[in-house]
Amino acid sequence: MSVIYKILFEVQLLHEYYLQNSKGISFFEQTTDQQRADFLMEKLRQDQYRLLRDWDIQPLPATAVLMKNYHLRLLPTATGFKGAIEVKKVMQGTTLAYTPFVQIPPDTAFRFAIVPRNAGALAFTSMRMRRALPAQYYFSNDNTDNIKTFPSLSVPVPVNDNTRQYEQGELAKVGADVSEYLNKPGTPANDPSQWRKIKGNGFVHEGDRLLLPFSFQYFFPPTASVTAGAAVLESISGNTSLQQSFTSTSILSQVKLDFSGPLPDKTLPDDGWYNLKVTGDNNFTAQHLVYVSRSEMYRAGNIGVVDLRVNTAGGDFAMLDADGTLKTKLQQNGTKIPHTIYELRFRSRNSYWRYSPQHGQTLVFSNHANTLLSVADGNGARTTKEPWPFSFNNRLFPVTENNITNYEQLLPNPRGLSITSDADQRLYADVVVLLSKIFPQGP
Repeated sequence: MSVIYKILFEVQLLHEYYLQNSKGISFFEQTTDQQRADFLMEKLRQDQYRLLRDWDIQPLPATAVLMKNYHLRLLPTATGFKGAIEVKKVMQGTTLAYTPFVQIPPDTAFRFAIVPRNAGALAFTSMRMRRALPAQYYFSNDNTDNIKTFPSLSVPVPVNDNTRQYEQGELAKVGADVSEYLNKPGTPANDPSQWRKIKGNGFVHEGDRLLLPFSFQYFFPPTASVTAGAAVLESISGNTSLQQSFTSTSILSQVKLDFSGPLPDKTLPDDGWYNLKVTGDNNFTAQHLVYVSRSEMYRAGNIGVVDLRVNTAGGDFAMLDADGTLKTKLQQNGTKIPHTIYELRFRSRNSYWRYSPQHGQTLVFSNHANTLLSVADGNGARTTKEPWPFSFNNRLFPVTENNITNYEQLLPNPRGLSITSDADQRLYADVVVLLSKIFPQGP
């Protein structure tokens, strides 16, 4: 009897850094599945999609045991990974279907860590620099609350909160549009012009950074003046409430919160969803939704975890049909029904590109470059007027006059992926120009 494996699920990690063309148009702006497939295939053909050289996918130790028990194999792909499982054939009328060779209990979860391969692996990814919590990304196909939009595993982007201090590149829903915060100089933080509508949807964002251990550091914002307070970690069900107080003779910049101890009945709190509520003197209050785990899910230095559940709310996010067969099937006419494919859509980090001369040289630009760059500062450097995403490819910018695009100008990309910031947390990527002639002259 032959052994048959079929794909149970697939996860694609799609990163804007590697998925832009020379005009700054990204994979996520393509409007049809065929356009997206063609765009991605061209990047792969040219060996320009290299995310899995920067990030690695590893099953958590408990998942590795489950995979062995249920005859599941991890298959790396150019864009992520697949789970192939041993199956048995079953006929559903004239359709060939497949059931797992070893039945998988509905409460089973297969968990995979996203691990950086090098120190710069996160430099080009859009994420906050200052955060209250050291939370990592938590992605799941569980859609019990019916808020996610398939195939993205990200939760919806939250509505703009005027009381929140946004960082450059952070996403919020402004009106009907998902937009990114620009942190433009000389412009009030809550001015509508600080927001730029983005193209595409389902992106990974700060609301996905939810995973914590039961013991962690809490960081207060620079504007807070907290010397004493309390923290409460309360399960969503309300069955568990853990408390901790803290005090100091000076203003606290951070505090260690440890909820790892046993409950009054000597049991340990369960992994799962909690609300963390932190209060302090001088009117400080904050609340955070978090997924807390005492198990192997949280490992310092990891990017996050993909938590794939067998028992979900069903629908597109399920990896099995209600009858226990795999999603993939073969119809009598030869039509193949595909397996479930989930997506993680990462955005590139945005920064102002700042061009500086070397050794006292003077940068020479065409007059048309004034539409793209600010006037030179005291050091002779010129900066893009808006922040732009890091890109693996060189970037051509349209130069316009009187609302007419005259031509496209090449600006050298920041290559080192190093970021500096000013007092207003404005992010800059510096490009030292060795010879001013690398900037093409306009007509």
